[in-house]
Amino acid sequence: MASLCFVLMPFGVKTDGNKKEIDFNKVYDSFIKKAIELAGLSPIRADEEKGGGLIHKPMYERLLYCEFAVADLSFANANVFYELGIRHAVKPFTTVSIFEANTKLPFDVAPLRALPYNFEAGEVLDCAQKIKDLSDIIRINLDAQQAQADSPISEMIPAYIFPELNTLQAKADSFKEIIKETNNTKQKIQTLVKQWKQWDIKEKRDGTSNEEKASGEKEKIKLAEQLKAIENEAGKGLKYNYDLVYALMSAYKATNAFNEVARMIQPLVKRERKGDIYLHQQLALALNKTKQREEAEQILNDIINKYGPDPETNGLLGAVYKGLMDDNAGDELLAAAYRGKSIEAYLKGFDADPRDFYPGVNALTLLFFENADDPRFKRYFPLVTYSVERQLDTNKNNYWVQATALELAALELNEAKSKQFLATALTCNPAKWEKETTAGNLKKIYTKATLLQSKEKLAWLMTCIERLI
Repeated sequence: MASLCFVLMPFGVKTDGNKKEIDFNKVYDSFIKKAIELAGLSPIRADEEKGGGLIHKPMYERLLYCEFAVADLSFANANVFYELGIRHAVKPFTTVSIFEANTKLPFDVAPLRALPYNFEAGEVLDCAQKIKDLSDIIRINLDAQQAQADSPISEMIPAYIFPELNTLQAKADSFKEIIKETNNTKQKIQTLVKQWKQWDIKEKRDGTSNEEKASGEKEKIKLAEQLKAIENEAGKGLKYNYDLVYALMSAYKATNAFNEVARMIQPLVKRERKGDIYLHQQLALALNKTKQREEAEQILNDIINKYGPDPETNGLLGAVYKGLMDDNAGDELLAAAYRGKSIEAYLKGFDADPRDFYPGVNALTLLFFENADDPRFKRYFPLVTYSVERQLDTNKNNYWVQATALELAALELNEAKSKQFLATALTCNPAKWEKETTAGNLKKIYTKATLLQSKEKLAWLMTCIERLI
């Protein structure tokens, strides 16, 4: 197995707070990953850990055990700088820094040797040359005789003695094997999910007989059992293999097995990952999907009370209250009260970071459902629209971006745009629960819209809903 190269960098689309925007996933796939592979190394990119607290075992393992590292300092990301500081303190001569040329590097890292690159119009400019440049630097530093000093600690404090990590060699070798095994297992999981989705699509095709549907359900059950077998095989070691936890969690969600998500996560957040906000959020999502709404509400309110509002947590809380609104559809008083709580939670989440459209569009849908003349609807609609428009071009394969654009078009009762974004959203190969979520929101829009237009004129909107169910 090739030596490992850990990549320290931001994730997804990020902005510098002004006009500059970078799709870091594209930077990684088109530039950094290819340069590392050209240098003969195996790239490992850190998972987007959203949990809080000093418990990121995979990140520390990679910082200590990976033979080499590349750090993207663009936009002065705090997480990247924290990880780079650890790396500089323990492994000199093994880390190459890069940055987007428009980034103003902070004083402490400005003197570092770093390779600049330009990201314009959604691309790394002169990408082939940049791949070669980065690959050449990595190759030079792999040669102990030519390696350039990369740690300011070694240069500023010559007497500093770096820790002797050779004693960890056995651990490092074990780590490489675990990575290899985990990647193989993740491939198996992805294959099972792909097969599950194929059977799900077959069941919904026109002309599918009852016998064929029954056969498809049996096959899907077999695939779900294989996923559970992978989890069981991991046993107690699963709680320390976070890559595998996230892979299984995504697979369970993709196959609509939210009860399995809750069952797997609950013991982790009580012990080993007690401070992991992301897993707490995912547990709340799973509990809400299985209609254990009070437990989900408690988890989310605990996070907000401790850390304040944010788009993800408040968005999930808004979904809980929206579920309670639907549960009490027969009681207009209770339904209206929960709708109000849902709108409030969503808007607080959007206000916390208007770049995240998720809570904003859900608030708009409920405001439209309740009263389209609400001044909040008119105030927030252009803000949410702008937030989505900024991501449409760079996230064409992101279902939630396209589905949100669909919902906004439906709120405007724009048939042409709705059909356009529906088609694009469906090409993103969304999970069943994702399509059901969008369909549920469109149903609310349709219910209100029928008071404004005839059902005949809204037939297109019902067609959109039916394509998602």
